[in-house]
Amino acid sequence: MVGIRWWHSPALLVVFFVIPFFLLIAAATRPVIENAPVLASHQVYLTGILLLKALFLLGGLALGAHCTGTVQPKKVLRLENTSLDFLFWFTFLAYAIWFGPLLASNPGLILATLSGATGAMYEVRSTAQNISGVTTLSQFGIAYAVVYGIKVFQDREKLPRRYTIMLAVILGLGLFRAATFSERIAIIEVVVPFFAIYVSSRKPGATPVDFVLKFFPFFLYAVAPLFFALFEYLRSWLNYYAAIYDTFPHFIADRFALYYVTSLNNICALIQLSPNPTFRGEWTLNWLYRFPIIGSLMPSSSLRGEDVWFSQFLTIYASPEYNNTTGVLTVAYDWGMVLGMALIFVYGALAGLAFASFRSGRGAGRYFYPIFLYSLLEILRIGYIYDGRAISAMIGLIIVALIWYKRSPRVSVGGSVR
Repeated sequence: MVGIRWWHSPALLVVFFVIPFFLLIAAATRPVIENAPVLASHQVYLTGILLLKALFLLGGLALGAHCTGTVQPKKVLRLENTSLDFLFWFTFLAYAIWFGPLLASNPGLILATLSGATGAMYEVRSTAQNISGVTTLSQFGIAYAVVYGIKVFQDREKLPRRYTIMLAVILGLGLFRAATFSERIAIIEVVVPFFAIYVSSRKPGATPVDFVLKFFPFFLYAVAPLFFALFEYLRSWLNYYAAIYDTFPHFIADRFALYYVTSLNNICALIQLSPNPTFRGEWTLNWLYRFPIIGSLMPSSSLRGEDVWFSQFLTIYASPEYNNTTGVLTVAYDWGMVLGMALIFVYGALAGLAFASFRSGRGAGRYFYPIFLYSLLEILRIGYIYDGRAISAMIGLIIVALIWYKRSPRVSVGGSVR
């Protein structure tokens, strides 16, 4: 691809963005934790040893991606347009089943949420609760955006206009979910992978826009607080925090920082305060624990199960509102450093294979690559690749790849990392 940037490479992204960002978070952990007005405990659990372990694991992630990042698939895999119809209608159906009854019975509650009425958003969350196996299908929207993006920007296909309209509907549904259900990630996880595909088709230049695209991860996190503020104003500022913080900008800066430093501090606390490794995979196999039928067969968990233990821990040592853990040290908590290193190396290797497929325009891995890329951008906040959100999108891609594939003799010219 003519527009492959350095950050498209999983190995380079980890080395030149994720690791520096991690060090920044580690440096900010103590002052942010100790001065936060909303945490039950101001104790910092990050130690020098845990810092080194995290850096070691991140190094293994980058090494895995580097080892497989040049493997070139031999076959070109394209998908029929029918794959887009399948992904769209299942996404739409999932949203209809999830939010349809609430929209039909109490549209005023939705309007109240959008207008920032106190408590309205939390009432929506309690009314339109997740439905196992149904709401999961809403993640097929990510798969739709990926397939659409690859068809249009990588394979240069001319799609009927209705597929663009379907993409707009999926983005609108994600925006609706973000605004009314307090899930900002519902729109980000669609837009960022799609944008990464678009950038790969754009030839680098010397314009200000190209400069931004060259350093996209840094600009993404520079403007993230603005996007964050847009939704937090309705979600928590009007409902609660206006009485705690002196100004809205102060609240946003503190809350944005807390999401990252508490993700690191939470897992460090778990490692120090609870027996580990557990060898049950509560964090790294989180998607499997939530999987219909299979999840009930997984080993019992004192941590994840009904989240009782973890909720109690957060109430005592942190805050139930900041309940994330990074996707780095969680592998050590679940499996220990040796197996954890092996797991995160495989994670990197799979990301590298997907990147090589994407860069060459060949193989099935190119459809999975944007999801791996997004997971690396989020790895310091959450273990996105271990979560049902990512796995559900990948299941959608697997289904359409098995059913609606077509092989073409065309071979794309591979791009070089810039």
